[in-house]
Order: sequence, then C-alpha cells, then structure tokens
Amino acid sequence: MVLTVSSSPAQIDTAKSRSADSNTTKITSKTMTVRNQESKAIFQGDVVMIRGSLTVHSDEMVVFFKSATPAGQPDSAGKPGNGKAAEHTPADKTKRGGEMPTMSNRSVNMIEAIGSVVIEKDDGRATCQKAVYYESEEKIVLIGDPVAWQKGTRVSGERMTMYLADDRSVVEGGTQVVIEEAGQGHR
Repeated sequence: MVLTVSSSPAQIDTAKSRSADSNTTKITSKTMTVRNQESKAIFQGDVVMIRGSLTVHSDEMVVFFKSATPAGQPDSAGKPGNGKAAEHTPADKTKRGGEMPTMSNRSVNMIEAIGSVVIEKDDGRATCQKAVYYESEEKIVLIGDPVAWQKGTRVSGERMTMYLADDRSVVEGGTQVVIEEAGQGHR
C-alpha cells in the first residue's frame, strides 16, 4: 500500500511512483486502514515514510489529518465547519449519491511512528520505540529509549526533540554523549 501526501493544500495521491521532494510525504506499508470519521489513517507492517531527506521506518504509523475546511466556514453540506472531519450518516450517503468522505479534503496534522522506529536524515540516524512528527512545528519527538548518532557522536536520553527546520536537537533526562574516535562507526 502506498500513500503520497503533498503539503500543497489538501492533496493526497495514491500514485505508486512520485519523486520524493521536501513538500511530499510518501508512506508505504503492508496494510492501510482509513478511518475518515476519526480523520486518521493507520499503516501496519514494514512501514516506511519518506519526506525529502527524512526517512522513518516503524512497525506501525498513524497519520492524523486536519480538515481543510476552516473553522466557521461552511462545509460541503452548507453547515458551519469546526475544523474537524464531518460525521456522515447512512442518510447523508444516500443524499449525496453514494459519495463517502475521503482523505482528499485534509492535510497532515501529526504522524505517530510506533515500534522499532528508525529515523534517517542526511548523515544522522536515530532509534526509539515511538516518534511523533508535528507538521506545523516541523519537529519530531522521540521517546522510548531514544538514541541518535551523527558524525561519530552517540547521544541518548529519556526524550529527544528534533527541530527539522532549524537542524537542531534537544535531549532531556539522563543525557549521555559518547564521542567515538575517528574511523569508528555507530553501533
């Protein structure tokens, strides 16, 4: 299963082939379950997310969407929007000619990677049990034994926050730094 999400306003494309640039997020997995009423998609089994030079591997990934309908603006049924995905009843389905809600009217809000998480970006690598990516802040929070390696330096702690736009990280709680001699790889 492949899902490609563009950060252009509310574009989602299930095309199998598309170049990965900094404005496109591509997720592949063995299975995908879309829960439109909950505004989320769940990916399971060998999950890989690629966004520009960032690659995230995990056992499971949950993508939370925000509605493209601004709060207070009418949705497709003419009702004021609250920024959340509209609830649809079977009667709504009949009135709208069988049309069901889709992900195409939403953009990514947050992505949770769960289980055996590996993050690769440029010349760095990190592992943890859970990572949460916040789209609006362009940051990833790593919890569950996070460890990061970059240019011969190994850093660990209880929680790491990677600020992607600023190319900086903050490590909290029990921070440990190991600087390896030149020529040694990360372990």
